[in-house]
Amino acid sequence: MSKQTFIRLSGTDVILQDYEDGKGKIILSNDDYDYNLSYYWGSIGQGYDLSKFIQETDDGYLIGKLGNRSSDGLINIKKTMASVRKHIKSETCWRFYMNLEADKELRQALNNVQKFSGCQNEFVHMMHNLDVDFPKDSNYHEYESDFKDMIQSISSEPWYFIVNNEPRVNIWLKNFLPKLRKHLKESEEIKP
Repeated sequence: MSKQTFIRLSGTDVILQDYEDGKGKIILSNDDYDYNLSYYWGSIGQGYDLSKFIQETDDGYLIGKLGNRSSDGLINIKKTMASVRKHIKSETCWRFYMNLEADKELRQALNNVQKFSGCQNEFVHMMHNLDVDFPKDSNYHEYESDFKDMIQSISSEPWYFIVNNEPRVNIWLKNFLPKLRKHLKESEEIKP
């Protein structure tokens, strides 16, 4: 037996489709942002209808099912570069005072990565190809291996430093889901 509930809430059409005991589908269609989202559950639990399931399920789970799970290209380059710099400072032996000239080159190279990386792939490519050499005429050659180790640690697996912006649709869902829950709960209380 199938039951459909239609709700109009904050510029969004919500359709809850209960198919049979323990199965259901939600469809969200927002006018303001042109979001059209849906998800089907083959098993939400015996005795549950979709309304009750949504009321008792946390935002993170629902956003994971309805929202944007792909964050490729949504890099927050400032936070990503802060992550790289924090790694250098706390996870490597390199310190700027070991060789000011080498550190100046490093800072310039990292600034270029920040300036010219528009997506995750560009960031990874630029970090893999980080071209910073320890000055040949330096009086501080005892620090050269620390410098090379630091360069290796930030350029070998740069994707670990990536910090992404949250997709807009997920932010919208964070704001919308509590309104939907409130509406569902109030509708339940009104029923005779």
